[in-house]
Amino acid sequence: MPRRARRAATWLAALVLVAGGGALALLLYPQPLYAYSASAGRLAVHSDRPFDQDKARLLLAEVERRLATAPTELRDGASTYHVFVANSEWRRRLSFLWNYGAGGVNYYPIAWNAFLRQADIDAGALLRSDGTPVPQPRTLAYYAAHEIGHSLIGRRAGAFANWRLPAWIREGLADYLGFGGEVDIEALTAALRRGDPDLDPAKSGLYARYRLLVAFMLEREGWSVDRLLQSDMPIAEAERMLLAAVRG
Repeated sequence: MPRRARRAATWLAALVLVAGGGALALLLYPQPLYAYSASAGRLAVHSDRPFDQDKARLLLAEVERRLATAPTELRDGASTYHVFVANSEWRRRLSFLWNYGAGGVNYYPIAWNAFLRQADIDAGALLRSDGTPVPQPRTLAYYAAHEIGHSLIGRRAGAFANWRLPAWIREGLADYLGFGGEVDIEALTAALRRGDPDLDPAKSGLYARYRLLVAFMLEREGWSVDRLLQSDMPIAEAERMLLAAVRG
């Protein structure tokens, strides 16, 4: 390779490393980009827009309530968890990276922070791209608990095992935590049988189907969280078990 080409390749590699290091630093410690914050116990919320402190603490209390319903293996009262609400588009671009457009992201094990898109913290609502709130029951507390749940799951499973988990287990368990363990198995099974589009993640972008299967395995089949995290059961097999056992 000619000297000029080698020099250009070296500079390009250096730029990639610097850019990658900067992105990693922002994922690990994004606080300087978020001027407003509130905390309650082990949880903290940060935003690039002002909000009511008391309402933010109510939000964090609800997130904590949901996490406290987690199965024993996933409970973690020691670690601190931070939720960052990125209202401005450039902050979302920086924090969501290839996940731009999602409601929230978590980059465990690279970083334990939860990032959420634009939200009205005072109203406890995540906002769509047009500024309207995401409807109940997917509140801001749900999204925060779901993303923090990924850290709890990853910590319990281990980084590599978490990466290779089937999507229905990884996202279903996070959704189970996001909803505070409240799952109407019969109603969701009936919706699955009739082909409700909300039960199709590819169409709805929701994890109700996965949450249903996780709730069934934990609550009806008696599986432990550890057994679930060690399983590579295909979703089709889990659904066969569910439909054979639950009427609806």
